[in-house]
Amino acid sequence: MWLIFALLSLVAAAFVVYPLFSRSSRQQHTEPVHANVVLYQEQLADLDRQLADEEIDAAQHAELVAEQQRLLLADENLADSHRQARGRGAWLLLAGLLIVPVFTFTLYEMLGASDDVAITTMMQDRLRGNLDQAEDAQLREQLTQRIGRRLMSQPDNIYYLVSLARLQLESGDMLQASATYQQAVAVSPDDPDLLAEYAQAMYFASGNKFVPSAESALDRALSLDPNNLTALGLQGIRAFENADYTLAIASWQSALRAISPATPQAQALQAGIARAKQQLGEELPGIKVQVTLSPELAADPELLVYVFAREWQGPPMPLAVTRLQVADLPASVVLDDTMAMPGGKPLSSVEQVQVVARVSQSGSAIPAPGDLEGVSGALNLSQGSVSEAVIIDRKL
Repeated sequence: MWLIFALLSLVAAAFVVYPLFSRSSRQQHTEPVHANVVLYQEQLADLDRQLADEEIDAAQHAELVAEQQRLLLADENLADSHRQARGRGAWLLLAGLLIVPVFTFTLYEMLGASDDVAITTMMQDRLRGNLDQAEDAQLREQLTQRIGRRLMSQPDNIYYLVSLARLQLESGDMLQASATYQQAVAVSPDDPDLLAEYAQAMYFASGNKFVPSAESALDRALSLDPNNLTALGLQGIRAFENADYTLAIASWQSALRAISPATPQAQALQAGIARAKQQLGEELPGIKVQVTLSPELAADPELLVYVFAREWQGPPMPLAVTRLQVADLPASVVLDDTMAMPGGKPLSSVEQVQVVARVSQSGSAIPAPGDLEGVSGALNLSQGSVSEAVIIDRKL
């Protein structure tokens, strides 16, 4: 940006300075002197004619010639003064054209506007989402440094304080993030979103424990906004840890109503609700699966067997999964929400599922040629628990 600014300044300076130093300009300044010399020569010729015609005598002729010479010299001195003044003015103008951009740039840097522009640009680059992991980490570090430097001159800038705290959370620096959030809360003490984020940062920084400062911030956030999603999620966690499973369920269900069920946040809330219900002794919807290996297929007894439920005609991600060995077959297992994948949908959130039992030759849950597999048809969980028999009877 500054290179473009400098080039434009030079172009503008050229338009202003060129006429002052151009050949045509110099010619314009010498033309009056030349005219005075021509006039002087004409007047000398006229005086010589008058002397020849005896209109004036030799003494008068000498006196008049001397007068014309004096006038010509005075005109030349005046022209020289004008040229020098113009030269000084031109150089002063040129110096001004060079100094003003430098002064402007320096002032711009001192006021910090260049950091503001850089921060905005880097944030936009991150939002576009076209950076790889290493590039994003590098940009995050640069942003952290820029914002930190900006806060040295504007310590109460709430936008930069919150942005810095979130960057520190992303980097895993929980202690520093909680300290930055504390500064932000001091600037804006009645912002429920900010209070909830501060409570969350303190919870993480304290090893997933609710210290008094985190509890105070959480309670304050809920008093200002009882429907704050972050605060409701934290309230559910606190209630679950205190064995208040009814409050945990109520908090998470309130948060769940405000977000799309397809989001990872919703799936995590659903899994939490299922665990809380289990703690209350409620029966969780599940699938009792009887798994057998077809006698026509043989497998090493130590090979792993993955038994999982996935959404019928949906994504392949398991909703609930357990693991056995071939030596355990035949076996009976129960799939329910307690076996949900981290961050995945709970089984109880889906109406129709399919059960898969797979013997893995490599030990990986990812299917590969040579694995043995059996699958069920569509199972409907809308009415509660179901039972199903799955026979491992084909080779991939």
